[in-house]
Amino acid sequence: MTMCNPKRLFVFSLFICFATILSAQELNKQDSIKLVEFFKERTLQWKDAYNSKDAKNLVPLYSSDAQYISSHVTGLVADGRIKLIDNFQNGMNMGGYIDSVEIIKSEISCNLATLLCIYQATNNGVTVIGRNLLVLRKIKGDWLIVLHMTVV
Repeated sequence: MTMCNPKRLFVFSLFICFATILSAQELNKQDSIKLVEFFKERTLQWKDAYNSKDAKNLVPLYSSDAQYISSHVTGLVADGRIKLIDNFQNGMNMGGYIDSVEIIKSEISCNLATLLCIYQATNNGVTVIGRNLLVLRKIKGDWLIVLHMTVV
């Protein structure tokens, strides 16, 4: 029976630890890339739902307690999904149309994500460029918007 060299055992243990850490970091990087792609698809889904002219198509994208903060809202905040959806329906009824939405920065940590977006909209023939800040939370396995702030 041979005895293990303690130095070799220590070096081998360090190697296993570092390999595990690097593997976990690579997995997290891959997960983050997949999430960014998912969020890009979700912003396009939001744009299509808004342009459908039926705000009910936006319902699955927001948590029930979501808030919409904008100078276009009386009191600056539409508090709760129902008020938020009603506000978007008013915008749609007034000729609002989203030409494009692009994520320019994203941060993901555990069950929260923030997306900073640039958008272009045509409202009654007037084109505007603005910013959206979206905060999403993973709720029951789905990423839902809990805070949506718009600045034109």
